[in-house]
Amino acid sequence: MMSYGPFHRLRSPTQTDEDADLQAATSELWGRPRQFSDIPQVQAWVGPLPEGESGVEFTTDVPPDPFLPPGHARWTGPRDGVRVEGEFAKISVRLTRQEPTT
Repeated sequence: MMSYGPFHRLRSPTQTDEDADLQAATSELWGRPRQFSDIPQVQAWVGPLPEGESGVEFTTDVPPDPFLPPGHARWTGPRDGVRVEGEFAKISVRLTRQEPTT
């Protein structure tokens, strides 16, 4: 199976240290609909977690959605590899780095 990444998510009010711990424990990333949308999607940035930043870095076997702005990664479901459960889209990931808030 092909692996995609690395991708990363930075710490934010919607990406907390507790979220990162849950992601590490479940090997999943979850995402809600973006503002002004009702379509659940997992969002991330392309590339490794920048040095000195808090967040998570990961790879996945699920290809990101095509035709996105440079640097953006998104997995919209439902589709192969993207489950939708309630208001959340979910993908399986392998966390390769986790930097807590300092």
